[in-house]
Amino acid sequence: MVDDERKQLENLILYHKRKYYDDEPEISDAEYDSLEDRLKDIDPENPVLFIVGTPSGGNVIHDPPMLSCQKAKTVDKIISWSENRPLMMGYKIDGLSLKIIYQNSKLIQAATRGSGTLGEDITLNILKIQTIPKTIPFNDRVEIRGELFMRISEFNRINDSLPEEKKYSNPRNLAAGTVKQKDARVMEGRALNFKAFELLKWNDQATTEEKASTLKTWGFETSDYLTIDSPNYEEVSKHFKSVESDRDNLDFEIDGVVFKYNLASDREEVGATDHHPRWQIALKFESKGKSTKLNAITWQVGRTSVLTPVAELEPIEVSGAVISRATLHNADFLIKLDAKPGDFVYVERSGEVIPKIISVTAKNSTGKVNLPDQCPSCGAKTVKSGVNLLCGGDSCRGRDIQLINSWIRKTGIDGIGSKSLEKLYDTGLVKHYSSLYALNEDQLVTLLGRNGAKIFSSIESTRELPFRTFLAGLGIESLGQTMGKKLANNFTSLDELKEASIEKLTSLEGISDITARNISNGINQTERYEKLFKNGLKIIYPEKKDIQITNNKETQQVSSLKIYVTGKVEEYTKIELRELIENKGIIWGSGVSKSLDYLVLAENAGKSRQEQAKALGVKMIKWEEFHSKYIE
Repeated sequence: MVDDERKQLENLILYHKRKYYDDEPEISDAEYDSLEDRLKDIDPENPVLFIVGTPSGGNVIHDPPMLSCQKAKTVDKIISWSENRPLMMGYKIDGLSLKIIYQNSKLIQAATRGSGTLGEDITLNILKIQTIPKTIPFNDRVEIRGELFMRISEFNRINDSLPEEKKYSNPRNLAAGTVKQKDARVMEGRALNFKAFELLKWNDQATTEEKASTLKTWGFETSDYLTIDSPNYEEVSKHFKSVESDRDNLDFEIDGVVFKYNLASDREEVGATDHHPRWQIALKFESKGKSTKLNAITWQVGRTSVLTPVAELEPIEVSGAVISRATLHNADFLIKLDAKPGDFVYVERSGEVIPKIISVTAKNSTGKVNLPDQCPSCGAKTVKSGVNLLCGGDSCRGRDIQLINSWIRKTGIDGIGSKSLEKLYDTGLVKHYSSLYALNEDQLVTLLGRNGAKIFSSIESTRELPFRTFLAGLGIESLGQTMGKKLANNFTSLDELKEASIEKLTSLEGISDITARNISNGINQTERYEKLFKNGLKIIYPEKKDIQITNNKETQQVSSLKIYVTGKVEEYTKIELRELIENKGIIWGSGVSKSLDYLVLAENAGKSRQEQAKALGVKMIKWEEFHSKYIE
């Protein structure tokens, strides 16, 4: 009960701090003081009590300024710049630069880089990031700078739960948008990470290596990791190429490496310009993108009525693949990009897979971007809603086909390509995904030939679906595969989920108020699935083991156990392993965080993950023991 009261007090204090600094106080000073006094009584060391400055949205002066990093294009430039000084090398994280201030061991303020001299106070949200220590073993005032970022696996998890038209383009943008959210539930549902790269006001004579080592002992991840005592072309080139080749195996985005003078005396000798420190330099990777002509913009209607603009490009090879089409995300993105047929645009492949347009490189067009006033599929009038353009029609062929196709993909039905699906729809056999289970083999063979028999067999194999797959296939906004797993792990039946309140849904990690309402509204539209049941579909609910486990906080059911596995389990791929664990009702975490009950150590378990778990107080257990307790 104390934990519940503490969390409630933290949220109330943070809320009223924000209202006070927004000049919208809702309670008196005396009432506010009573909240702080109560929190002091039950948790006198709570970091919320030590926040200074403006807790949200105010300006923070950077002293010294947070400068840019000078850039090099070749290894030769690094060698000439170094002048044989000892160097420290680290990742150039593609994230959001932050500074964090600690005083009397406690985190008291955090701010974005902003202009370099003036940043935005985001202390409240930084306090909610589990991977950033709230206290450090150092009493004097100290400042830590680094990069806030989102792991690629977490980015994919969030994007996986969103409809196509609302997906984010890259982890950096999602991280930057998340950390500035005023809705605390959005922050709490997204895992952010921080890699420190500078320690100020601690020991002016310390080497860069000593600073990195100290930051690690304080519980921080660091971006600097390798010393080069006598830099020469062969060694620097070797290390740079090693990082470049390993880049796609990292779970975070980098766009180069940073070299710093290791010795304090060398840093002091060269100083800084108004733009950048002279003692550090970045060697960036060669750009993965290319410029090509935008021939046309077509619009596609999705399963939720949203129209997505698609760029039809002059074919160009990017990162080993020929690209002729790329998404333009939504109507507002297209307007902001100001791209029109005839312009040249810069194209990259995100994660070496998804083509995306970054910018306009040459303008050959005039006038404003024109948005269609009619749906390209059904001709109904379009409606602008937020950043999107919607089909306003009651019945739309394109939308219906996308909804059916979404069910086919989510449930794993094989053999139904776009042409076959259009035939099924246009003949009237399948106007909704529930109609798939009313088809017989003869109908499919007559319409689609010999492949019809294979399709029938594949449909029949999905008549019994795991609860999470069933939910993901319904086509409800905000309810994708990841969210389907979360709901299946927390609700024992469809009826229980239908009865769940908005408050119950938002109490789950990663579910905001908007997402909760989308899920609640969608799941209570019974016409989505009642014909599925009439046509013989059955739901398989997750197995719930009645096993009790004890951690340092409370006793809980295995169905709410949250773990992360580091290392290799010989007989499983990572995907198979996750499937095995989630089938037991256990939650697979997105990485090491305080919310884990266990970090499970498999063969060749990562040392950095173990160090992080130890710093956060997360229990560790070997795979063999975990398997015998909770899987067998």
